[in-house]
Amino acid sequence: MTDGQNRDIIILMKGGTIQGVFSAGVVTAFQKHNLYPRIDAVYAVSSGAHNAAYFLAQQMDDVGPSMFYDYLYQKHSFLKDLSFKTICQKFWGLFAHNKCFDIIDLDYVEKIEREIIKLDVDKIKNSPIKFYVRVFDPKVHQMKYLDAKEDTIPRIIQSSKVPPYAFSQVLSDEYFDGGIMPTRDFIKNIIKKNPDKTIIYIFNDQKTPWRVFKYLPWDIIDIIFKARYLGFKYGVKHLFNIFNYPYIHSLKKYKNVHVVYDEACPSKREKSRDRIYRSYSHGLAKGETILRKIGYIK
Repeated sequence: MTDGQNRDIIILMKGGTIQGVFSAGVVTAFQKHNLYPRIDAVYAVSSGAHNAAYFLAQQMDDVGPSMFYDYLYQKHSFLKDLSFKTICQKFWGLFAHNKCFDIIDLDYVEKIEREIIKLDVDKIKNSPIKFYVRVFDPKVHQMKYLDAKEDTIPRIIQSSKVPPYAFSQVLSDEYFDGGIMPTRDFIKNIIKKNPDKTIIYIFNDQKTPWRVFKYLPWDIIDIIFKARYLGFKYGVKHLFNIFNYPYIHSLKKYKNVHVVYDEACPSKREKSRDRIYRSYSHGLAKGETILRKIGYIK
């Protein structure tokens, strides 16, 4: 296939910290079977944005599940050590001084992408595939899409800056992670505007109303934390949007949308190496399945 042929596929990639290991597996399968000539654009957010960047640079073999276990998990001690004392110190810092929890060091993530597993940003920039990351603009409380073929690393880092959990000494607070507010903007802005495209929507968990309701108490606590950092107006809007997710069953009405998700749903703070690696393998298998479903491979 050549670039002159029809680019009829759009890929949407959600985030979820360590849960992103699943989408890493999915796009590794896409890289293995060279789906690139069919792809028109990739839209991603949070950990999905980092996976998307390595995918577009054709470097998924360098990432694998080790990126999530050996780097993201092993190098961030707070993900492992949630002692009562540590939690109290973090809460006091947030509510008394509006300090970030400093859980995920995005400056370290940037070091990975610039030095440890060096991201080929030139290959991304020169690719014919469009690449956008979703961010949240705290000034207007709305989502925006940034062209990630320019300033690739700062923009994918910005797309995963979740207040008050992730921090960066380098990046400003101009934008935050585009997944911090429940929204169906991917549906409104991408799916409905591209009825002629085959859209592959990669979730990292099984998003259903029951699952949202099950974790509602934790979501409310999360809203309180974020509202302390982003303001009361954000908290109210998030609260009224709490069930405004693009649920998997609701996407079935779009005949051009193929949903890929991880039924195992590992936690965003998953500690088990076996579960993390299993989720990656599950993603690989799901990637192969979706390629057969759209008739790309047999």
